[in-house]
Amino acid sequence: MNNSLQCKNLTCEKINKKIIKFLPHLCDDMSVKNNEKTYTKCNHKDCHKNHQRFGYLQLFYYQNPYLYVTTPPMKCLFGIQKNGNQFSMSLQFMNLKENQEMIQFYEFIQEIEFMIMKYLGLNENDSDRFVSQIKYDKQNKYDPNLNVKLPFSYNHFETDIYSDNSSITNIFQIQNFTPMECDIYLDKIWRMNDKFYAKWKCKMIHLL
Repeated sequence: MNNSLQCKNLTCEKINKKIIKFLPHLCDDMSVKNNEKTYTKCNHKDCHKNHQRFGYLQLFYYQNPYLYVTTPPMKCLFGIQKNGNQFSMSLQFMNLKENQEMIQFYEFIQEIEFMIMKYLGLNENDSDRFVSQIKYDKQNKYDPNLNVKLPFSYNHFETDIYSDNSSITNIFQIQNFTPMECDIYLDKIWRMNDKFYAKWKCKMIHLL
């Protein structure tokens, strides 16, 4: 197999969270359309949650503007979900109460979200302004899942897929409850409608 088509095997215990940094960017002109907006780095302490021109936070891991992590084996609950021109997957934290690897990954995702909230200055009074990507069913009957975006631009997925023993080569062939591990990454934290989103994106899918 081509080594470029493999997961990085960068599991969460290998991530040094102490060196994750955030750099806020302000929108130069809030009146223009989203696809026409430009942004400028902000090094001031007041570039926080309530700044009128807040654009996004750029995450850095070392000097890399991406934080990559390889998930443990998870189930893609509903196949590929489409909303407008955006695509996503719901990856279930299987056997969360007993699987130590899954517990560790779940807590890692939580800790990253808490770090972002702390940097933004969100507290108990306005924590609802941060939209977690960890999702729960209304009755809390099932293990939670992680919402992961599949980047798609110019009519092309920016996510690669491979398998050791499956004939699936097309992302749209992924069915409900398909087991997989993925390389996912976080790069920017955006504010939309006064709420903040830190959306994980998928770079590599390894079908199991």
